[in-house]
Amino acid sequence: MVKRSHPAEPESKRKVITAAVMAFVVILLILGAWFGSRIFPKTFFFVSRVKNAFSYYALKQKPHFYYLRIEKSGKEIRLGEEDVLEVTYRDEFAVKAVVSDDLNDRYISVTIEGTGNEGNHIGVLVRGVDLVNRIMHSGTVAKGAEAAGTYRIRIDYAGQKIAVVPIRVMIEPQDWLRVAGDAGAPGAQIEYLKNAIAKNSQDAGVRRILAGIYLRQNRTEEAAVLFADVLRIKPDDTGAMKDLAQCDLRNNRPDHAIEILNRLAGIQKQDAEVYAMLGLAYGNKKLWNQSAESFAQAVRMEPDHAERRLFLAQAYEKAGKTGAATEQYQYLAARAQDATSAWRALGDISLKQKNYDRAISYYRRILQKKPLDAAAYANLATAYAGQGKLKEEMEYLQKAVSLAPDDPVIHFNLAEAYEKRGRMDAAVKEYQLVLEKNPGDLDALEHLGDLMLRNKKYDQAVGYYEKIGPGLHEKASMFINRGFAYGEIRQYGKSAENYEKAIKMGVRDQTLYYNLAYTYTRLGRDKDAVVYYEKISPQTRQTLGMIADYYLKNRNYERAIQYYQRIVKLDPKKASSYFSIGCAYAAIKNYDRAISNYLAALKYDREDDETYASLGDAYEKKGLYAEALKAYKTAYEINPETRVAGRIPRLTIQLMQKSD
Repeated sequence: MVKRSHPAEPESKRKVITAAVMAFVVILLILGAWFGSRIFPKTFFFVSRVKNAFSYYALKQKPHFYYLRIEKSGKEIRLGEEDVLEVTYRDEFAVKAVVSDDLNDRYISVTIEGTGNEGNHIGVLVRGVDLVNRIMHSGTVAKGAEAAGTYRIRIDYAGQKIAVVPIRVMIEPQDWLRVAGDAGAPGAQIEYLKNAIAKNSQDAGVRRILAGIYLRQNRTEEAAVLFADVLRIKPDDTGAMKDLAQCDLRNNRPDHAIEILNRLAGIQKQDAEVYAMLGLAYGNKKLWNQSAESFAQAVRMEPDHAERRLFLAQAYEKAGKTGAATEQYQYLAARAQDATSAWRALGDISLKQKNYDRAISYYRRILQKKPLDAAAYANLATAYAGQGKLKEEMEYLQKAVSLAPDDPVIHFNLAEAYEKRGRMDAAVKEYQLVLEKNPGDLDALEHLGDLMLRNKKYDQAVGYYEKIGPGLHEKASMFINRGFAYGEIRQYGKSAENYEKAIKMGVRDQTLYYNLAYTYTRLGRDKDAVVYYEKISPQTRQTLGMIADYYLKNRNYERAIQYYQRIVKLDPKKASSYFSIGCAYAAIKNYDRAISNYLAALKYDREDDETYASLGDAYEKKGLYAEALKAYKTAYEINPETRVAGRIPRLTIQLMQKSD
């Protein structure tokens, strides 16, 4: 018997039944999802995926994309379409899987757009440095901070895009330096960075990198411009503030450095370096109290920082706070790994205080640690000189010179030692050695000028003095010596200029007054000369004579008489003084006084024809012709060429006629 089977159901009928069943399931799932989202919110995503899977498998719609499983720098992350993959040059990543409705990933592929590589990139390792380099070499960096949109992860299903996850490549300052380094020579690196700056007007990082290169090359002006530009972009960049202040210090702009550092100190209140830099800036302006306050703040924050404590001690010393400076030097001497600087400073302070024993002990400590320290030997010599031990002074100076033959300071000290001992040739030789080492040494030039002046080598003295430029080394003693040297070679204009400068500096010296007055006389400036002759005290017969002669010449007879009378008091037996007074009285027609002074002059010099001639003039003016003729004849007897010789015949005839 043949068993009969059921007739086959039509295909269309099966599809309808399947669709109906699945629709029923979907309805149940939707209802479940609605209620579940109220009670268990996290179940909604699962229900949504079930629904989307049904659409994909049953209704043949495109699958939905949920997220990528990515391994980035050793960590797995998930990124959906609304997320962004951030990548730096240090990162590496690979797409491990795509989570979508296509559970088997049969038709799913991933492409990293922008890399230039096609194909499915699932499982392919991508290096962040390659992405960064490609962007930087292309010059497409936006604002120099990041590049978004250049790279994307595109997810395809059967060749059609179903999602995109963007990649944001982060460009950091190190990238600019690294890529610039690939350019080769430093010049090429700088040009690369300058081009990058030109293309990225708002990039602070690349400006900072180039500024740092300039700072290391000591191109501080260029560095300062870039650091200022960084602060334009990022006003709160404290690193750029500090670096700009450093540039200002090197470029001798302490005021601007102080402004920046004070602002920075308000932001970074515990940054000891900021206060130390402030100390340097105030020191550049010689504001030593403010400098010390700033260094003290830095030392309070970092007590073991030996260099800053040394700066603090030096600031105290320059502020005149020797006790505070000594305290800091002693702290360093007791604790610093290398106490040489502290010992030297303590020795120098002891020298200034004329505590020579203590100074010697400190310098000897230096030599125990550094037996070839030439400066310590030189300072020891100074200390021994202070004790009057001239043998030891010379011994240690010569030792210092042997250790540091090119040190101009030590040669200068040796020259002074020779000069004190009267060994002028040896002193000159040492000063000249100083100038060989340091042609602009003003002290050596002045000493050589003074030595030449003492030896009456005025041309050479002037030569050394002239090498001291105007506005330099302005000392009253130098102006006086230089004025004298110019006077001796008859350059009276320059002589007067130097004497005048000494007087403007407050010198009140009788010899200076005389030399300047004499110089004015040689220049024909008699009025100016008298001003300084009158300042001289006590007056001499010579200076009084110069003043009186000036007043007589300029018809100020009263003043002339006063000064001539002072001369008479100084030297009452000097005929010329009485004669001069007589001339002054004659000029104001006081012939009686004139006659009495002429007669007084003749008491001390009876052989002066001019006195007789002037006496005759006075007698004749008074109508005493006989007395006048007698005086004229006496003048003629002494000097037949007397100026009154022609008056004798005339006056003789006049008297004869009168007697008739």
